Amino acid sequence: MVVYVDPRLIGRKNFEELVNKYPKINFITEIKDKSTVEVMFTMPQLVKEMNVLDYKKLRFIQYLMAGYDGIDLDLLKENNIIFSNAQDIFSKSIAEDVFTKILYFNRNIKHYIDCKKTGRWEPIREEPELTNSTVLILGTGSIGKELAVRLKAFETTVIGYRKTYKEEENFDEIITDEESLNIALQRADYVILALPLNEKTKYFFNKEKINMMKPSSLLINVARGKVVNQEDLYDALKNEKIRGAGLDVFDPEPLPKDNPIWKLDNVYITPHNASSSNYMRDRLYQLIITNLDLYLEGKPVKYRLN
Repeated sequence: MVVYVDPRLIGRKNFEELVNKYPKINFITEIKDKSTVEVMFTMPQLVKEMNVLDYKKLRFIQYLMAGYDGIDLDLLKENNIIFSNAQDIFSKSIAEDVFTKILYFNRNIKHYIDCKKTGRWEPIREEPELTNSTVLILGTGSIGKELAVRLKAFETTVIGYRKTYKEEENFDEIITDEESLNIALQRADYVILALPLNEKTKYFFNKEKINMMKPSSLLINVARGKVVNQEDLYDALKNEKIRGAGLDVFDPEPLPKDNPIWKLDNVYITPHNASSSNYMRDRLYQLIITNLDLYLEGKPVKYRLN
């Protein structure tokens, strides 16, 4: 059996352990003969650009990312190719990143860093607490669930938005329809976008939705850049229609140096790095072992999407 592994995310050490663990498998890190590959543990670009007809033996693709926008799941299914993503690998670190962005604004981090540079003693009184606030999370997948667990520790009211109704632990309310979403946007102190990108969510969060938010509210986006109409968001932030935004994703990426969003004081920007973690490689390695074992045993793999 030929198994392709992109070693960039799991690290060279883990790759070597993988080779030693399965001595009967031919692990490769470069594809020279597409017709021989049966299993792939890979990053997005290769899958998005591949012609599945060239991979005659391919039966299982393990995506090493959570977001799978741009992947034709139906085409893979038609060709009997299993497709799984790395669903729970990045959610804990992304949840922590969301709190970083919220607290950056709530505790006026930029102000105090600027004061430190010049030795100014300028306390800001009555900084907003998370306590007793209302948080709206659009998307109740692995990221949304990890956020809800942590938000309850701050004594918040947590509202989750998803396309079909299902009760979720740590959510005080689950909404599914447009009318309920619009009401929740008017209630929320914090709006967190954790939606997958697809045809229904592309530019879903636009001027209409932003204008429903309270002037004191924050928007946090750890989903995909194209979930938000970036021009509408820029206008709202420039005119201070909302308090601020913590953004990890953009349209396009990398965000061009001359994009005016860079110059806004009420925006906290990270370069699509919310998932950064010292545990990431080991978690991905464990996922590879788990799903490879399941595949070899003929059992259903974890996080199959098609």
